[in-house]
Amino acid sequence: MNKLLLFTFALVSVSETLAQLESGENVIISNKVGHDLYVAGGTVSVNAPIEGDLTVAGGTITVTDTVAQDILGAGSNLILNGYVGDDVRCAGGTIRLSNNVTGDVIITGGTITIDESAIINGDLLVSGGRVILDGEVKGSLKSASGELIFNGKVQRDIDCRGGKIAINGTVVGNTIVAANTIELGSQAHFNKDVTYWNNEGSLDFGNSLHGGKARFDSSLEPDSGKWHFLGFASFLLLLWYLGTALMMIILIHYFFGGTFKKAADSVKNSSLKSLGLGFLFVVGVPIAIVVTVITVVGIPIGALALIAYVTILLLGTVIVALLAAHWINNTYYHSAWQTGRVVLIAFCIFVFLKLASLTPFVGPLVMALLACMAFGGILLNVKWKRNKEVAIT
Repeated sequence: MNKLLLFTFALVSVSETLAQLESGENVIISNKVGHDLYVAGGTVSVNAPIEGDLTVAGGTITVTDTVAQDILGAGSNLILNGYVGDDVRCAGGTIRLSNNVTGDVIITGGTITIDESAIINGDLLVSGGRVILDGEVKGSLKSASGELIFNGKVQRDIDCRGGKIAINGTVVGNTIVAANTIELGSQAHFNKDVTYWNNEGSLDFGNSLHGGKARFDSSLEPDSGKWHFLGFASFLLLLWYLGTALMMIILIHYFFGGTFKKAADSVKNSSLKSLGLGFLFVVGVPIAIVVTVITVVGIPIGALALIAYVTILLLGTVIVALLAAHWINNTYYHSAWQTGRVVLIAFCIFVFLKLASLTPFVGPLVMALLACMAFGGILLNVKWKRNKEVAIT
């Protein structure tokens, strides 16, 4: 049964045979990794090829060698200098991409730089306070930022919104651009139609139009003129979301840390039983609630049960992350971690799970399996007290 647990975690976070887990204050990967790599640390340096996915969370993250598949990362500073064989999904304070990416790039952060040496063969979806695009995007570009400086080239359409947008590059497809301020440099080049909005109401395109026309569209004006909120909206929302998740991990560990430690052992030793019990919980509780609310007396009880059930589901990723941290601690470190380390690793796993869940079909499916397994492991360690019969004399 332990093999089932290992296989499941291999798809998302931890595996003995298909993935490698590294953590610590300063993690340096200097040897080739022939499978997926999962790393959490204060400072992370990946200086060797990774033949699978790289999932990483930390303070400063530097990738200097090839990653054959996806990069999923979150940190204060991310420096991606290596070739990426598939997609990149990252969030951070400062992000710099300097090499080629075969797939799509989805990034959000405070300051984001796509260097001239970088070629993105898929689409680029970017949101941040300040975005600098000097490289080439073979697909389309969608951007929402406080400031966008575009000096590169986009082979397909672009849709860019922001406070200030400066264009001094080439757009081969159609262009939609809306900002308080739009600046066009001498190297700006549009091959097709341009639809725009700015505060001035008009814009001199000079010699930048080649094969298309420019049209002012008042419908592109945002509801609020405060464009500086747009650039930081997604980043601040991300920080708020991650902060809330961290707080929930701390609170749940404080009140139920002992239960989660025992539940991790139950999942390890009885993975199928945990999975089955968790599945019955997820499916059976809604049925029980419906049966309860059929009677008028049962409506208040059913409403409270529904609120509790939905709350547990919403906290599913937090619960899975915390249980996974205890599982790693129990299995590999013999429960030697202190509270701070457990919380930190749980938070990193939470980020891993959220990024991995973006993978179509497989991500949500594996997340559901992990949630059922976690719920089942916890239920196996709940002490169901039975009232003792009292003899009446």
